[in-house]
Amino acid sequence: MLESKDNEFARLVDWVEGRVSEREARILEKQVASDTTMHDDVMWLRAFALISEATVIGSPPPEVRDTLVDRFEEYAEGKRRSGWLKRVVATLSFDSNLQPALGLRTTGAPQSQRQFVYSSEVADVTINLRTRSYDGLADLYGQIFPVDGTDPGAFGAQLLNDASEAVTTATNDMGEFSFGSVPPGTYEVLACSDQAEIRLSGVEVRRGM
Repeated sequence: MLESKDNEFARLVDWVEGRVSEREARILEKQVASDTTMHDDVMWLRAFALISEATVIGSPPPEVRDTLVDRFEEYAEGKRRSGWLKRVVATLSFDSNLQPALGLRTTGAPQSQRQFVYSSEVADVTINLRTRSYDGLADLYGQIFPVDGTDPGAFGAQLLNDASEAVTTATNDMGEFSFGSVPPGTYEVLACSDQAEIRLSGVEVRRGM
């Protein structure tokens, strides 16, 4: 009986939306005229169709979008505090200023540049620092290489330092990110997705590296 009612309602939907033949439409019209319940259902479906046609879903205004972003960041922070994220500390496997680990050779980077490679069970991360000669600040360029096939564009990155406010950015679809005008100091970089948080420590920016 329930299936029959469902089929009947589906036929009414098709009729209201013009998806039945003329013959079937005439049959349904006679049934609706003699059945109060079917008549009420048709009236409701027609009212719903009119409201749907008149409803336009547009982009939210900037202030609403900003509020949604803030709420999402609060949600992400709460998720991080709740322990839902897998947290790993990446290991420094290469530093162009030091004898490289794991048998890697130096790349001959100029003194104004420094390269780091960090490894973890979640992703490998490369960091390239380029010091600007005119002001002594550095530009940091990074790239995330997930080891499990995760979309590299699903990550975000955060630059942390005790002496300055944290800066956050997103990766592109290649997993690349950057921070500009970084003052000398020792930093941590957090690479975060909705599943994991990778901590890179000891990212040192020297004046005139």
